[in-house]
Amino acid sequence: MTKVFSKAPLIYSVTSNEVKMFKHLDKMTALQQGKISPVMIHIAPTNVCNQNCVHCCFSERERTISLDLKLLKSALDQSYNLGIGAVEWTGGGEPTLYPCINEATEYVAEKKMKLGMNTNALSIEKIKPENWSKFQWVRVALNVFDGGDEAKIKRFEENVKYLKDKTRITACYIVSKEIGCKNIGRVVEFTNKYEILSRLAPDCIQTKEGIKDQIDEIKEELKKYGDHKYIYLSDFNVYLFDREDNVCLMHMWKPFLYTDGYVYACPSSELAIENNRTMQPKFRVCHASEIEKYYKNNFEIFHHPCSYCKYAKQNQILYSLLKEVDDKEFS
Repeated sequence: MTKVFSKAPLIYSVTSNEVKMFKHLDKMTALQQGKISPVMIHIAPTNVCNQNCVHCCFSERERTISLDLKLLKSALDQSYNLGIGAVEWTGGGEPTLYPCINEATEYVAEKKMKLGMNTNALSIEKIKPENWSKFQWVRVALNVFDGGDEAKIKRFEENVKYLKDKTRITACYIVSKEIGCKNIGRVVEFTNKYEILSRLAPDCIQTKEGIKDQIDEIKEELKKYGDHKYIYLSDFNVYLFDREDNVCLMHMWKPFLYTDGYVYACPSSELAIENNRTMQPKFRVCHASEIEKYYKNNFEIFHHPCSYCKYAKQNQILYSLLKEVDDKEFS
């Protein structure tokens, strides 16, 4: 028998996109039956950071707060009970600077939940060597190159070499409006040297027209580098169309637990210009102490008119799942 399935390019495996959604048909079926069982949960454990990136989408956050460990463990217990199978440590700030990062990481591993992390890789010593192997993947931020601090860059590269022996490493570089494309060459050099798959992403905190123009600029810049097989432009998951009815359903798929102790409907609402680079209370779904209660008893569809939505396509797919149609057998 001829195999008809084709393997998607590896880039689809290391970033959020609609292709991954269709690997969870059981979750889609549950949604159609009025049951919410998210695939994963994003968690920002701390707002503390050792970088000051110009493009930071959380730059207006309160920079000193961290999640209470007891509350975090409760959120993990509830997530596990709901059938959530994966956890991602993310920002806010820099996850490795969370005072309880080792205990939290070990707690996730004990539950056999899969674990990933976004990090700037500048304080990896905060995590015990044996705990790095508990991660399915770690994505390192390459914007350390924007600061021009050669000592910091050297330390970053040494840390990345260390991490490569511990877990699967990918990378991301945000092309900020302020700095532009001038460091892309160095990013290409780094990804080739260490053979780390990396995505280039535009600065999405601008108008959709501005995002489109910047994507075109990045494409032109990449043409200068003939050998950049480890780096790709993630324009395939930058959606610039408007969502139908401004529907906001990502809390049904990948809710976001923020450092203030609340679960939010979207992990990327701060990318819309009007949300002022922080989490706005209007996006709150429930308190972390009530995750299980909320998801078992509520089935809310939100409508948030963000000027830019990173998950526009995913939201549209989820909205289509929930629509009632006649004669559905005749499709």
